[in-house]
Amino acid sequence: MPNEISLDDSSYDSIYEKAMERLHAQAPWWTHTETSDPGIMLLEMWAVLSDMQSFYLDQVQESHYRKYLKLLGVCPDEGAYARIWLFFDDVERDCVVPKGTKLLSDRLVFETEEEACLTSNSLVGFYQEEDKNRVKAMKLSRRVRFCLREGGERLFSFMLRDALKPGEIFSFFVLLDDGIKRSGAEGDFCLVRLAWEYRTEGGWREAEIVGDDTGGLLFSGHVRIRVDRPMEGPEYEIRCRIKEGGYDAVPSLCKICLNVVRAVQRNTICCEETIIFSENCHRAALKNYLARTGILKIFKKVPDGKGGELWEDITAAPGVVIDPPVEAGRMERNLFYSGAGQVKVVCTAAEAWEEDLPDTVTGIAAQQISFPWENVMRSSVELMIREEGGDRFRSYVRVEPEEDRQEYAWHWREEETVIVLGDGRHGIIPAASEKGLLFTSLALWEGEKGNVSVGRVIRWERPDLFSGIVCTNRLGGRDGKDRILPSQQFKEMKDRLSGRGRMITKEDIRLLAMETPGLLIKDAEAEWNKGETVVKVIPLLPLRNPYCVERYRAQVEKYLEQFRLAGTRIRVEVQHRIQNS
Repeated sequence: MPNEISLDDSSYDSIYEKAMERLHAQAPWWTHTETSDPGIMLLEMWAVLSDMQSFYLDQVQESHYRKYLKLLGVCPDEGAYARIWLFFDDVERDCVVPKGTKLLSDRLVFETEEEACLTSNSLVGFYQEEDKNRVKAMKLSRRVRFCLREGGERLFSFMLRDALKPGEIFSFFVLLDDGIKRSGAEGDFCLVRLAWEYRTEGGWREAEIVGDDTGGLLFSGHVRIRVDRPMEGPEYEIRCRIKEGGYDAVPSLCKICLNVVRAVQRNTICCEETIIFSENCHRAALKNYLARTGILKIFKKVPDGKGGELWEDITAAPGVVIDPPVEAGRMERNLFYSGAGQVKVVCTAAEAWEEDLPDTVTGIAAQQISFPWENVMRSSVELMIREEGGDRFRSYVRVEPEEDRQEYAWHWREEETVIVLGDGRHGIIPAASEKGLLFTSLALWEGEKGNVSVGRVIRWERPDLFSGIVCTNRLGGRDGKDRILPSQQFKEMKDRLSGRGRMITKEDIRLLAMETPGLLIKDAEAEWNKGETVVKVIPLLPLRNPYCVERYRAQVEKYLEQFRLAGTRIRVEVQHRIQNS
């Protein structure tokens, strides 16, 4: 392991001794070398300053590593929230769960990632083509699996208790056996084209696929379909069949569920919601959970006369009417504004308002503001500062501490949970004002060590809003990870760049090809041919469908393109067997 490079390891003693040797050589008549001599005192002072300067030149701060990562085109790692699937049972009426709805585990807070419509409909049966006359019970168990077989009229079918209405978007969750691990892939990747069909008076009709998180039943996730014709009974049946393509490993189905919502581990203290009013529209429904249940401040966008924009507080102005927070049986909350233009709604949790958040701007250069929490999610923080006098605020943007000439800016202080306002060079110095600082967005971490061990989600934050509905996370949390310091991130980057991370040797290419997201690859091999890199890959199981082979080949080629050496081309071939050379 090579030693770390030192720019200058001179100590005070060595600097002082060299200076004294130089003094004797240039001024031999200087015989008084005690500290009481003004010249010797200056010499000692410069030796101390030189020692200090060489020490600081040798240091590399986190801000330096952040800059190095930026030069490499790498964004600082902000960590990631843990994600879970929430299963809702005993839903006796259709209802909406807003985005950001909070649910509590033993010690953590989870929030729904998107608005979800819970349905009182239910599944009453399931069968596969070869077992058409026997309805199988579907239990959430890894021991009960339905191996989907390609070919035939369908992969499987399931029946609903109630018919879907024309135009209705129907969402259901497909749980697959993850015994064969696939790495994550982009949202549009799939190996097969599926058709979801429903029975109508005129026969089977294909439903519109609004969204498919499963990648064509490669991963567990949501499928959303829309029907445009009335369904016919007595069994309201939906079937799945393959239109084109095939699998590299046929999936095993564990369960189909209704009323499943994805949630992330975080606790949002405040957030923004933007609404545009017009002369013909003066009322708007607030969307997210915090806006429906929390405390609101309303701001209107106005010009500042300098080509910029300000936000004027109109919360208590005439012409603004805010509905009271939602309550049991009433989940809608509206905002009425008699004017027109863009309006910002700052939504704050009822239990965290002025008592918790710092709000005083001192007018001192580089004012440092500490949060009352250590687990602030940095990427979530946005703020506004009051302009001199009046009720007008200006949005300030976050910049890196070493960046200059950003007029209305703030930055984080190294690795502490402290923000720093402008100092005249890194952003202007805001004018002093009481209650002049307003956070418009802020979220907290709640877990430790990646936030994956989440415990059991056992209750709603506001159970009165969803009376009788039971929620639980039957599957474990995943994807959560703590924030990585820029220095550690840079070290990992350096190790990756100095190791096998580029297509230099045949072994490099083989290992990279084997890591292609979304695919199950048994083996790979590479060779060079006149400026072209030919990569041969063997799927885990033989592929017989031309569509599947092409999707497979294109996915490997797309993934390897980012590692291609300049001046070379990549060509991928899918084979059943590779001959050893």
